[in-house]
This record gives sequence, C-alpha cells and structure tokens, in this order.
Amino acid sequence: MNQIEQQTDTPSIMLVDSFALLFRGFYALAISGNYMQNSKGLYTNGLYQFTKYLMDAVGRFRPSHVICAFDMGGKTFRNDLYPNYKANRGEPPLELLPQFDKLWEMVEAFGIPCVGRPGYEADDVMGSLARKYSSQGMKVSILTGDGDTLQLIDENTQIILFKKGLGNYEVVHHENLLELRGVSRPGQIIDIKALMGDPSDNYPGVKGIGAKTALKLIQEHDSIDGVLANLELLPKGVRAKIEAEMEMLNLSRQLARIQVDMELDCVLNDCRMFADRQRALDILEEFEFRSLKKMIG
Repeated sequence: MNQIEQQTDTPSIMLVDSFALLFRGFYALAISGNYMQNSKGLYTNGLYQFTKYLMDAVGRFRPSHVICAFDMGGKTFRNDLYPNYKANRGEPPLELLPQFDKLWEMVEAFGIPCVGRPGYEADDVMGSLARKYSSQGMKVSILTGDGDTLQLIDENTQIILFKKGLGNYEVVHHENLLELRGVSRPGQIIDIKALMGDPSDNYPGVKGIGAKTALKLIQEHDSIDGVLANLELLPKGVRAKIEAEMEMLNLSRQLARIQVDMELDCVLNDCRMFADRQRALDILEEFEFRSLKKMIG
C-alpha cells in the first residue's frame, strides 16, 4: 500500500468522514440481518463496526492526531443552489437513527473532536481542515468512501478510501493520482464530476455525457474552460449536448466543488485519540463492546 511517508515524530492528522464510516459499518452487518443490540435494547451494529474500522485505520496509518467530521443535518448551501440536491435519498433505517447521537458521544469519549457546521457537509469540513493543516506542513490523511474528496489531494494530503472488508484501503495521493484515476491534477476531479453529474447527489451534469466521455474531455482539454474554448473541435453530438446544458454544467461545477476556506477552530492538543484511556474503556463497556477493549493500546 503506497502512502505519504509518515514518521512517528512528525505531526500527522487523520480526518474521518464519520457518517460515511457509520453507514458502512451499519450495512456491513445489517445486510446479513445482524442488528446488534446491547442489554439496554440499543442497536449498536453501526457503532461497533465504526469503532472497529476506526481503530484499524488509526493503527495502520498511525496519525498523531484525529478529527471526526460530521454532517449536521438539514439543508446546506448546495440545496440553496439546487433544491433537488440529494433529494433522492430516503430516510435512514430506524435501527440506525439512535446510533447517530451515540456516535458523537463515543467519538468524544475517545478524545477526538467532533467538528461540523450547519449549512455545510462533512466534505467541506474535511476540505477546510485539510487545507489548513497541509499549509502548515502537516501530513494529512482523509478517511472516507467518497471519491469526490480526491480533489483535496496535495503534496501533504492523501485520501484513504475504505473498501469492502476490514483493513482494505485504496490510498490515493499526488504521486499515483494519474495512474489510478487518469487525471494529472486533483482539480480535474471537479470538472469531470460537473460534466458527468452525480446520481448519488442527484445532480445531472450534462445529460448524455458519462464517465468515460467526461474523463476523455478533461484529459484532452485539461479543464471545462479548455473544453468550452475548443467546442468547435468536439464531435458534433458532444458539442450539442454541452451547448444545450451550459447552465447546468456551471451549476454542477459549483455543486461538485468542496469548500476549503471555512474558518474552523480545532486545537491540535485536543485531537489525540485515547488521551484518556479509561474514558475510552468506560464507553466501550457501556456499549458492551468488550471484544474491542483489547484493541486500545
């Protein structure tokens, strides 16, 4: 596994896409009908798997600091731009609902700050924190399942995409981005998404342009601006699609861009996982995650 070199004596930070990891953990067990409950009747399968995944990632990549980013619920500025943004997403399962609040409680017990901002998404929180700490020379890792975050890569920032199964990661950074994704710079991820749209976020991009065509256009013309400057060179069908969807293309580019300039207060000394080991052990006991207590070193 290729990754940015991290030394144990050099500060490094891991930013965690908390709800993405919780959802992943919940469905990893729920798909087989396993809805773990503790003796108080609280469903815990998402919390259990989240904790297991987080401990594995921290143990494997050894950051000196950890921050968990959260979606705060409600509409975001992207809904103001496009009311149908994420309108296709249903309500989470009833078994998962009580685990959202408990996740915040568990993360804080582990000595990890919970950071979120109303009107923005966890990606925007991670993007702004990544830019902040990277500019200070820290090594930054973003733990997520969302490939949109590849736009945040820089010389100090890598993306750790969790894959199916415990301990299975794809690590993407500035040295292998071209090899793994076919783009020469992270910002091109935004333009590809703007052209092809994103069904999971419910914005269409340019109708009729899929992933392969979007990638080819950006590879040949570098950016959307380059594509628009060379419309006469495009196949007639592709040109017609773009010209018919200029407004949505520009809107989709705004929706796809992760914010990196939010002012967020987070004291690094408050970001050391398991700084209070007993507090972490106590909450694992409260949730009856006794098998995970031995993973705390």
